Amino acid sequence: MAVSWRSWLANEGVKHLCLLIWLSLNVLLFWKSFLLYNQGPEYHYLHQMLGLGLCLSRASASVLNLNCSLILLPMCRTLLAYIRGSQKVASRKTRRLLDKSRTFHITCGVTICIFSGVHVAAHLVNALNFSVNYREDFVELNAAAYRDEDPRILLFTSVPGLTGVCMVLVLFLMVTASTYAMRVSQYDIFWYTHNLFFVFYMLLMLHVSGDDWKPYKLRRLYFIWVCRDIQSFRWFADLLCVLHNKFWQENRPDYINIQLYLSQTDGIQKIIGEKYQALNSRLYIGRPQWKLVFDEIAKFNRGKTVGVFCCGPKSISKTLHKLSNQSNAYETRFEYNKESFS
Repeated sequence: MAVSWRSWLANEGVKHLCLLIWLSLNVLLFWKSFLLYNQGPEYHYLHQMLGLGLCLSRASASVLNLNCSLILLPMCRTLLAYIRGSQKVASRKTRRLLDKSRTFHITCGVTICIFSGVHVAAHLVNALNFSVNYREDFVELNAAAYRDEDPRILLFTSVPGLTGVCMVLVLFLMVTASTYAMRVSQYDIFWYTHNLFFVFYMLLMLHVSGDDWKPYKLRRLYFIWVCRDIQSFRWFADLLCVLHNKFWQENRPDYINIQLYLSQTDGIQKIIGEKYQALNSRLYIGRPQWKLVFDEIAKFNRGKTVGVFCCGPKSISKTLHKLSNQSNAYETRFEYNKESFS
């Protein structure tokens, strides 16, 4: 017999709409978290060490947090009874939807199991990468104490690792005791293991509070200096080297982006040496292509406001002022400021 769409919508429409909203929330949280840890500049160095494992562990954690916050609601019988008995809920569709609460509880439970597997696998890879990719430049970011440290030490001596292992064990007991055969033959076991949810949520709170990823907000300073000859460059080179080394020691190598341009090449070999080694790769011959410079800055500062400070001849000032007023594809706003030492 043909299905009546009107009848199907009346009986199943609301249920499937709620399922679609729930599914969309899961996909949205997973994707946004994945992109944040994959492309976010504040997690650049962490991503360099951990790679895809970082993105998957955080994206799956977002899905787990959502479903762990929803899974108990369908089983709150007092709340469901109150809603059913409330005169404000007059719709039969809403009452029928409440009858599906157990199904939604199971759906959230299955989702938690699947993404727990993804989360655990990703963190196992992370523990290995922390050990293998240990870098002394980023000690504060690295969970390992030294290169090639046993990953099992990271798992069983840290709060996130230890609570995570305990949560997996509790979840395993709850799931295995929830099968149909177990509920029929050993209902008491099912009942008591399901009450371990209190222990699970206590461990979850400890796990979340101990899982402290360290983002590094990159406020970047672009220093672009155009000199006619090498002598004009020398008096400031020592200070630039000091700043460069200082930010490297503070694990902030990208804080300052130095670009040095020389319009004349006479005597350039004199400055290429160990004393100014940090600046060698930042030295260019010619003049900067300002449009490309602005596009690059706009790309890495999407939707933000960037201050532009110019100290130089009127020709450069006019060019920078004009570029600051132009729109760009990244919705970055440039605020132009003219500086003068005279």
